[in-house]
Formats: sequence, structure tokens, C-alpha cells
Amino acid sequence: MKLVRQYDGYLARTVLVSTLLAFGVLFAVDSTIDLINDLESIGKRGFGVRHVLLMLLLGMPQRLYDLMPASLLLGTLLGLGHLAARNELEALRSVGVGRLRILGSVLAVGTVLVAFSMLVGETIAPTTEGYVRSLNKTSDLHKISIRSRHGLWTRDRHRFINVKQIFTDYRMTDVWVYEMDAEQRLKRVSFAKTAVYEGDAWRLSQVRHSLITEHGVQVSASEEESWAQLITPELFNVVTVKPEHMAAAKLGTYIDYLEQNGLNSQRYQLAFYNRFAVPLSGLAMLLLAVPFVFRPVRSGGQGQRIALGIGIAVVYNLLSRMLGNASVVYGVPAFLGAFFPVALVLVIAYIAYRKMAWI
Repeated sequence: MKLVRQYDGYLARTVLVSTLLAFGVLFAVDSTIDLINDLESIGKRGFGVRHVLLMLLLGMPQRLYDLMPASLLLGTLLGLGHLAARNELEALRSVGVGRLRILGSVLAVGTVLVAFSMLVGETIAPTTEGYVRSLNKTSDLHKISIRSRHGLWTRDRHRFINVKQIFTDYRMTDVWVYEMDAEQRLKRVSFAKTAVYEGDAWRLSQVRHSLITEHGVQVSASEEESWAQLITPELFNVVTVKPEHMAAAKLGTYIDYLEQNGLNSQRYQLAFYNRFAVPLSGLAMLLLAVPFVFRPVRSGGQGQRIALGIGIAVVYNLLSRMLGNASVVYGVPAFLGAFFPVALVLVIAYIAYRKMAWI
């Protein structure tokens, strides 16, 4: 039994190293493409080399989350394929390590990596993506003061504006506006629970004003107000949070807000379910990859496995995008749009295992 556990560890290390190498290659390719695109903007609107490098660094957590499924697929094919080419898998089976045991070892590694990517995607990636948006080449860099866990801070002449959360459909929540006088003394503080850009103006709801005078603070409130100026649409388009980059908890909160106000939440529902479907797709494709390793491959084995892995990843990505778009445009249930590709991969994997008499 001790010897079998050692073999389990050997298999796990092999797949882990192969997956990390696959991620490194995919990350390098993806980053290089972005780097080439961003280099064109150096020197424009204060955008320099340091901004490019900082954007690449801050984009690492999101790339880890996005690339983990494909990395697991390629890592499994290459790692186990390498062992198969050296007849090590057959040797393991000859000493009592069954195919299901091998599958279990691979799944254990995959589960750990998926859990880690989910943790990064839910905690670190949403914050760093906010900074990336603030540094985007199309942004008005001199207008953005700071982007932090407290939201976005920006300045408009004599006003300092703090927004807790910004969404792509021209909506903001928890908006604070601090107005200064000519001597830079605070004269009024305004708060709005929500702000929506409609036409050429911002519609604020649940507004509260605190006017600071020599005689004290005068407080007033209104259910709704219309402001001609708040945050420019150009700046808004840069700093908005994409649903795909939001944590599941924030997505759930915003979906509730949209539904309570009778607004379309389909895009955010899709993003919410994808927060779970994307990591699970990594395990699904890992399950699909294992049977192909045990199939006899004569010449060019590793090359064929790489091509197979890339092909599966591309087809899965296209199918996922198509169903996602159908969910948003045609009203297909968001749950189906997110999880149907995962279910399809699992069905194909099940058929493969049945044909090989694994189950």
C-alpha cells in the first residue's frame, strides 16, 4: 500500500509539473498578444512602458483563472502521455495500480488546481482587473486619482467623486460627491444609492445632501434627481467592471437589484453561473483527456496529443461563447448557457470510458 501511495504521488507530481508548464506557455502567448497591442499606445495620453508592464502584472490573476481549464487539459495529455511513451503507465498497472487509481491521482491534482484558481478568481482577480481597467490605454489617466477596495475616486474640477461599484450598463451604486469651494474647503456632500446614465444626464435615486455653512450642516433628501454632469461616458466606459470579472457574491447582489427593479439581468446571470462552470470545465476536460492517453499512438505521439488538446480547447471555447451569446440574445436560460458545454464534455468522457471498459 505504501508503494502504491508513492506511485500516486509520482503521477500527481508529473501532471502538476506538466500543467504548470502548459500554463506558462499559454500565459506567455496570451501576454505577448496583449503586449503587442498595448505597445502601439505608448506615448499616447501619458501611456508609457511602465503602464504596459504594470497591466501585464496585474492581469496575472485573471489569466490564471481563465487559462486553468486549458492548462489542465494540456497538462494531463502531456504528463500522462510522457509516462505512456516510456511505458511507465503499463509498469504501474503491472504492480497493481489500476486505471481508476491513476484517474483518481490525476483528479486529485486537478481538484487542487481548480480550487486554487477559483480562490484567486473570487478574491484577487476582481481587484486587480479594476486596476487594469484604470490603466487601460484609452483612459483619461490624469482624471483617475485612485482605484481601491473602497471603489473609484475621480476628480471633476471642484468635485471629488467616489463610486463603490460601477457596471457596464451605465449604472453605479453608492455614489459620494464631495464639492469644494474656491478655497478648497468642503461645502457640500451628496450621496446617491444608485446612478443611471440616461440620454444626456445621470438619474440619481435615494439622494441625500449635506450642505456645510457657517451656521452648521443643512441636510436635505429627495427620492430622485437628474444631474447633467457626474462622470463622463468616456471615462465610465474605461473603468466599468465587466460581469466576467466580478466575484460571484457581487454578481448575486447586483442580480437581485436588477430583478427587484424589473431590469434585464440575463448577462449577469450568465456571468454568475460561469464563475462555477469555468473551473468545473477544467475537471471535465481532464476527465476527457485521460482515455486518449491510454489509446495506442505510434509516431508523433506528443505532437498529436498537443494538437488534440488545442482542438478540444478551441471547440469548447467556441461552443461556450455561442451558447453564452444565445443565452443573452435569445433568452436561453443562463444556467443552461453556462453548464451545457460542461455537461456535453462529461457525456463524451463517459462514452469514452464505456468504450474502453473502464466503467
